[in-house]
Amino acid sequence: MKHIFFNKRGNSHFSLGQFDKAISLYEKAISIKPNYFEAHYNLGQSNHKLGKLDRAVRSYKKVVDIKPEFAVNHTNKILSVVYFFSKGQILDALHVLKILIKNNPNDALLFNMIGGCYAALGEVDMSIHNYEKALALKPNYAIPQHMINSLTGKTSKEPPQEYVKNLFDDYAQKFNDSLVEKLQYKLPFIIKEFIYKLNNSKSKFEKVIDLGCGTGLAGPDLRKIGDNLTGIDLSSNMIDKARKLDIYDSLIVGDIVEQLELLEEEYDLFVALDVFIYIGEPTNFFNAVKKCCNKNSLFIFSIETQEDEGYSLLKSSRYAHSHNYILDVASNGFRFVDSHNVRLRKEGNNWIDGKIYIFKAS
Repeated sequence: MKHIFFNKRGNSHFSLGQFDKAISLYEKAISIKPNYFEAHYNLGQSNHKLGKLDRAVRSYKKVVDIKPEFAVNHTNKILSVVYFFSKGQILDALHVLKILIKNNPNDALLFNMIGGCYAALGEVDMSIHNYEKALALKPNYAIPQHMINSLTGKTSKEPPQEYVKNLFDDYAQKFNDSLVEKLQYKLPFIIKEFIYKLNNSKSKFEKVIDLGCGTGLAGPDLRKIGDNLTGIDLSSNMIDKARKLDIYDSLIVGDIVEQLELLEEEYDLFVALDVFIYIGEPTNFFNAVKKCCNKNSLFIFSIETQEDEGYSLLKSSRYAHSHNYILDVASNGFRFVDSHNVRLRKEGNNWIDGKIYIFKAS
């Protein structure tokens, strides 16, 4: 079979240290059989060797998702670390990582992973210490730098794309249960009511686009008010979940701003729930939406709020924005219609405060 043939050819190039050629062949194998976990593992190994650590992690996570028993029993214990972390078994992951680091003291990926474990345990100093070790080994490693920024209160304009992609690729399997059941996230299920209150003149929007659609939680309700529904998300794993709903007319994997800039269609309704929490400075986002607007298009989105002016990167690695800041940035292209204070989700025993905004293209 062709997928096995390409995987074996990839292994031949891998054994010769020709990792770029191996990657190309493993990707061909995966294109033929997307759930071919051996090729995903080999792809992860090749990217790891080339220092493309974020890509390596995504491949390792894919292996865990497809074949967890392979991950647990494999001699490469990074797979078991990914498995333990995905199950919330942080202490088990930490135990394996400490053993791995003794034998691989120059592997930045391991220090990034151990930093993530300590962050999950709330041990901030140890987390920062290990993220700094990862950066010392790989100075351009964007994810540990982002985590250090969030843990030390240094606000950046936006997180690295790889951080968001890895976060949600990893989260896709448990996203709905975790967010809806445990964190009591309700925005996708109440957004239709806000839209109905505004949309008295017509029963449906012709073209609706769900920005950061995730697994498609908002899809069923948006389908009811849209003749044509498109979804965009950075995470391919999230899009795979959304596709199974058979609700969206079109699903696009990629960065929202980049994809909007490529689109030639115009939409009547834009919805972006829990997207701005992963964007600091949103000017490019507003500009990209405006480019795809009709004259009276509606743009509805949520933010996590803060009292201080401007925006901040929080210890949660999410961004919060002030009301005045949003009004100011949006004013170049949009007219404010309304806003509503909402409880976004629970964090521990506390609710996270936010707002839903409704703007109209001007």
